[in-house]
Amino acid sequence: MARATIKTIAQKAELSVGTVSRALKDCSSVKDKTKQRVRQIAEEIGYVRNLDGLRLRTGRTYSVAVVMTTPTTGSHEWEGVEYTNILNGIMGSLRGTMYRAAIYPVDDFDSSFQEIRNIVEQRLADGIIISGTRPDDARISYMLEKDFPFVTYGMSEHFTPYSYVDANSQEMSQKATTRLIQLGHTNIVSINPPDELMYSKQRQRGYIRALQDAGIEVQAEFIATGPLTPEFGKATVKALYNNDKKPTAYICANEASALGVLSAFYELGIKFGKDAIVNATDDINVSAYFTPPITTYFLPIEETSKALGEFIIRRIEGEPAQDLQRMVMPQLIERQDDRLKP
Repeated sequence: MARATIKTIAQKAELSVGTVSRALKDCSSVKDKTKQRVRQIAEEIGYVRNLDGLRLRTGRTYSVAVVMTTPTTGSHEWEGVEYTNILNGIMGSLRGTMYRAAIYPVDDFDSSFQEIRNIVEQRLADGIIISGTRPDDARISYMLEKDFPFVTYGMSEHFTPYSYVDANSQEMSQKATTRLIQLGHTNIVSINPPDELMYSKQRQRGYIRALQDAGIEVQAEFIATGPLTPEFGKATVKALYNNDKKPTAYICANEASALGVLSAFYELGIKFGKDAIVNATDDINVSAYFTPPITTYFLPIEETSKALGEFIIRRIEGEPAQDLQRMVMPQLIERQDDRLKP
């Protein structure tokens, strides 16, 4: 059987070779209906793109590097949303394009920076997606200096425009804290990721702003930062158990730490809804099955991760970074009244 080519697709679709070529490249100038038709015919006849020739002509790798910190080796602690959920969204958005994701799992910030340098210097990919951003992120500075296409999952405090997708952590934290204050809570604990991460700073700013707006003194010991695991959530509750001002509410940065808070409640005899309550940021809706189910702020991980894949392709194609920025506001899901009852 003769090898299927673009010309074969063009004949079957009754389109020009140029239109078929643009459709396979996912060009915006081609209608979605035409793209779908071309891809369907390509699949039916077993068309396989000759990327080797294309790479030689364009100088591109048609690879997107995803540099992401993976769970700590040897740790059996759940850390909330799995990084595979994010990868699935990215790869889903690349499906149907010529680009493929190359995964670079790393242990920490330094190793991620080293991988980024290798990718850029050796031209191993056409663009990079990173996560775990910091306020003054040296990786972002480096890629801006090298004029290398990239998208971050999370913001930083860089003034130069760059492409990012992020949750509005500061506004969410402020609204979550304000809601609990309005429900009668004043001793509210904020459980956050490690201090060096940007979204930890954002969450703390929102929390502090809400307390200050309500005229409530900020208690430094009520701001906890660390690995977002059940162990850390549990340890935070235990550390504050004998505090003169007993906490009546906990706002956790993820479901894993909230699970630890509930575990501590049970172990210490703290009655949920009578002595204290817990809220969390919710990525995968697991908290709907907690006992009891808890109020969360749902962040659709599929939406944010797909946007990462879409943005990196558009950035590679030359779209301005300032046009490729998305802030997602998590949705409040009230599963409990969250007022303390006698």
